Amino acid sequence: MSESSDSPALTDPRLSALFQRTTGAAQQGGHRLQLLRDSSEHEAATLAMIARAERHIIVENYRICDDDWGRSLLTALCQRARDGLQVMVLADWLGSFNQLSRRWVRQLNDAGGEFRRFNTPGLGEPLAWMVRNHRKLMSIDGCEAIITGWCQSAQWRGHADQAPWRDTGVRVAGEVVINMEAAFAHTWQLTGSDWQPRSQPHCINTPLPFTVKNANVRLITGRPQNSPLFRLDQLIINLAQTRMWITDAYPVGTPAYLDSLRQAAKNGVDVRLLVPGSSDLPLIGLLARSSYRPLLLAGVRVFEWNGAMLHAKTAVADGCWARIGSTNLNPASWLGNYELDLAIENADFAAVMESQFLDDLENATEIVLSDAERVKLVAPRRPTKRSLRHHQSSTTTLRVSRAMALAVRESRQLGPTDASLLGGLGLIGLVVAGVALWQPEAIAWPVAVIAALLSVNLLRIARRRFADYRKNQQPKA
Repeated sequence: MSESSDSPALTDPRLSALFQRTTGAAQQGGHRLQLLRDSSEHEAATLAMIARAERHIIVENYRICDDDWGRSLLTALCQRARDGLQVMVLADWLGSFNQLSRRWVRQLNDAGGEFRRFNTPGLGEPLAWMVRNHRKLMSIDGCEAIITGWCQSAQWRGHADQAPWRDTGVRVAGEVVINMEAAFAHTWQLTGSDWQPRSQPHCINTPLPFTVKNANVRLITGRPQNSPLFRLDQLIINLAQTRMWITDAYPVGTPAYLDSLRQAAKNGVDVRLLVPGSSDLPLIGLLARSSYRPLLLAGVRVFEWNGAMLHAKTAVADGCWARIGSTNLNPASWLGNYELDLAIENADFAAVMESQFLDDLENATEIVLSDAERVKLVAPRRPTKRSLRHHQSSTTTLRVSRAMALAVRESRQLGPTDASLLGGLGLIGLVVAGVALWQPEAIAWPVAVIAALLSVNLLRIARRRFADYRKNQQPKA
């Protein structure tokens, strides 16, 4: 299933400099890796790492919840903080909004740990709140880490009438962990505090099983307005010679990205895309299908997950390259968020990833084109009861905007999915227009307040930056 000879392009050592230029990350060798599947394996690995830590523990996650799992995590962290370890927890404000109680935070701080919320709203720059920390990192001592798409929440476990969420992560031991913690130190600093480890890493081999014991990796550090993974993915897609298999929770591919997938499929590459059958944002599922038709026409195979929620963000190419992390295939992740992913250049680990992908397809339904070239399921899917909540508002806005623009310009043929979406948006527009005509002040007052807030903030920013400019222009004594 996975031979290193499949893709001499991806395994050519002369490309290492190109990969480094594309990502800004050098290849690092000698890493031990363990694939983590779903909540049970993530939780066990997290608690085991916390128990083994000797110097410090880092938890950086978009979403941390005060629920059954969150309280188990809190208990473990508080115990190690009382043992004298540095314990730092960084949660995104939006992702953890209304999920993390003051009591949870207070208990951690009282035990000697430190907690920060990333990018809380204030009178700062307009729309700055849209920049989110979407990373999912847990590390100890600069020696061992988990990098994943999994959030610190019991929701991933499912419950009596809902299957567990499908997610993927990787536990890694080796020098790259120091780079992960340096990336954490940067986002921690943005909350107003500096962090440095108290001592240099002193790592020992751990007895837990590793899938691979000598892998080359690159850490892909995503920041707002910087999209190394977007560039790397397109490079890998264009270099792949036999297969490119991608799993993603919220696919909102740009035209350039989707065109890369289409061109690869047209040139004989086995391109497969596994996406949720239904999303925790119901609109996303409807929107995602608007991109299926051109992909299917080019030969890309698309599969929809039949379970409660597919939340993994992974890819595997030619049986020799893989990636796992927090970045979704959409502009919000590529350009608006802080993200963290691990690219793995190792045939043994890629074989494990391919095997997992094929296992996942056993619980998925393929999307095909009908005789009339309409998107449809290859077979009926049994309805699954879901209770899903999440925060992806910026992704939804981008997706809706793109679908509307393409349809209005009539730059592609509309299908039933597009018609339903655009019909719904049209009705909403008519309702807003009716309210504006009937009660103009109901629209005018909110618009005026928003405009005033934005204008005041713009003036504050202009004043602050002009003052900084004047200060920098003053001659130094």
